[in-house]
Amino acid sequence: MLELSIPQLGEESKQAKDIVFSILTKEHPLSLIELSNRVRKEYNLQITYQAVRKAVDVLSKQGVLTKKDKRYDLNKEWLLKTKTFFDKLLTTYETGKGVPNFTSELVKENYAVYSFRNLFELDNFWADIMYYWADHLKAGEERKVLCSVYYAWWPIINLGSETKLYEYFNKKGIRTKFIFLRNLPLNNWGASFYKTVCTDTKVIEKKEDGEMVDVNILGDLILQVKYPDTLSKKIKAFFEKYKNTQEMSMKEITKLAHESHDIKFIVFKNQTMAKSLRETYEKYFIL
Repeated sequence: MLELSIPQLGEESKQAKDIVFSILTKEHPLSLIELSNRVRKEYNLQITYQAVRKAVDVLSKQGVLTKKDKRYDLNKEWLLKTKTFFDKLLTTYETGKGVPNFTSELVKENYAVYSFRNLFELDNFWADIMYYWADHLKAGEERKVLCSVYYAWWPIINLGSETKLYEYFNKKGIRTKFIFLRNLPLNNWGASFYKTVCTDTKVIEKKEDGEMVDVNILGDLILQVKYPDTLSKKIKAFFEKYKNTQEMSMKEITKLAHESHDIKFIVFKNQTMAKSLRETYEKYFIL
């Protein structure tokens, strides 16, 4: 079992193992001499070369570090195993909290819940999930994406990332459809944008039912994002305030993207539910 205390931002540690680990998360690979120099210069600590070497030896034996040509780096395999462990821990921790809107039976499927502090962090992780799905499609799995969303905030805060993602889907032969649930000028602008990156779009006016939840269906994978009331009200106010992108305040966009909230991102895989949801949303494109 690994006993490693990873320093947090804003905190200081005088443990050589922690400092070596922290340095290698920012710069790598590094030799023992380079690590020792950075410990003294960046942390202003009188930790000896021997102490740094001992810390590196311990981390290497624990599988945290790898060595190549006398230079040390974080072990990617260890990082992936650690991520998997915490993902499972988070899933176990969250499943009893009633976060999902779906029935309890679905918790038995492949399932995970993530929490994000702001829209910008959420968007980056969301894109990573979608890229991963696109790169790991299995034979016979639906090469379709269907997005049911209230407001087209993604291209407003991260236009370049959205363009790149859906152009990539197009190259992979993945067909995407967007349904926007509020008929507002900025949503119509968003629909026009997504059409330029080879997606089908539909803008409708759906009666609000108390909470703002966006849903993506990627093949058999379902992504559900539940926004807290404080954030959903601010997104709604932003989209109802502006009639076009020229009017938008960059200061307001930045604040909206980075303001702190507790956003839940739910991921699970269920072929039956995915098919049912897709068929329900597909009907909007027939009307």
